[in-house]
Amino acid sequence: MSKKPAIFFLGVIAALIFMLPAASMAKDNPPPLADVWLITAKAGQGSELYEAIEKHMAFRAEHGDPRAWQVYSPMLGDELNRVAIRFCCFSWADQDAYSEWREAAENIGDHFGEHVTPHIENISHYFENLDWENSNWNEESGPYKLFAVTEFNLKPGKIGQYDAARNKMSQIALNQGWATSDHSWVWSSTIGGKSQGSIIIPHKSFADMDRDEEGFMEFLARHMGSAEAAAELMADFSESAWSSEFQIWEHDEDASMSTGD
Repeated sequence: MSKKPAIFFLGVIAALIFMLPAASMAKDNPPPLADVWLITAKAGQGSELYEAIEKHMAFRAEHGDPRAWQVYSPMLGDELNRVAIRFCCFSWADQDAYSEWREAAENIGDHFGEHVTPHIENISHYFENLDWENSNWNEESGPYKLFAVTEFNLKPGKIGQYDAARNKMSQIALNQGWATSDHSWVWSSTIGGKSQGSIIIPHKSFADMDRDEEGFMEFLARHMGSAEAAAELMADFSESAWSSEFQIWEHDEDASMSTGD
């Protein structure tokens, strides 16, 4: 994925946020954590890696993996030989229980090592902390096929500024009637590696990305009293990051494990 200055993505985030929903979250939010593995294939082995992962997900399901892992592939840029494997949502106590299951299921690791590892160039692992209080996730509006993700690479010492600006514009969107129940979004932050924050916006199709609505900056200005106040808030948000990266991830239902729905 290409990297661009944060100020450029001021416009991108404004464009993305105008797709967001405004219905309030349910009283009982899901647990706050997601588990993410990002795997890059060796040169020329993208297809082989994908096939191996698909077989491994089926193997895990057959052997009682309590987590329904979901598989995604990127659609933009020049690093398309990657696969993201993700599970949501759980608590830290749930992670203890899953670690115990994984240690007992030695055949799971052996199968991965035999079938998947030979095709891997690089693998990374991290947790995500999901900010449900500033998000709106309408599962009923799915099933979702595409996920527009903007990652913000945060500056040291600016995380508080990022959080404050994100929270303020999200609460305005949630409480002032900006979004509809047809749209969803969730904010997340990475646990492990670089300091990153992300906004994830799901879509059922590409056509679902085409919105003919009031721009978010206009909405924000109207509820904050002036265009200057809205621009200042967005600048606070943008200036808290070194750069931003945008990607569309496609959910692969065939390779993913069944959620039991």
